[in-house]
Amino acid sequence: MKKAIMILAVVLTSLSMFGQDISGKWYGDLNLHGKKLRVVFNISKSKTGLRASMDSPDQKSHRIPVTYTNFADSILTLDISNAGIEYLGTLNKEYNFVGVIKQSGEVFPVVLTTDKTAKR
Repeated sequence: MKKAIMILAVVLTSLSMFGQDISGKWYGDLNLHGKKLRVVFNISKSKTGLRASMDSPDQKSHRIPVTYTNFADSILTLDISNAGIEYLGTLNKEYNFVGVIKQSGEVFPVVLTTDKTAKR
């Protein structure tokens, strides 16, 4: 009985970690052929699900609309179709998304962190 309770506690803890609210600002650095480019994804809840926009502070671009935003099974997918940009990342136990940005056939590793990470 104790073993079953322990297993249930571990499973529920794992599920609650990945069922968390991911809304907020997510910050990352993109290494673009030796040049660091900061990116910020602004994720919020809407009546129909999640929505997002992207900022590129180093390029002085803000509120670039994200066409498709999805978070399921600890995987975040963000698509900016008019710019040909896609982010695909997995939420880890440190509450960071570890993933890649794909654009024009190139793949760039990007880890996204949030202010909420420091509070954990």
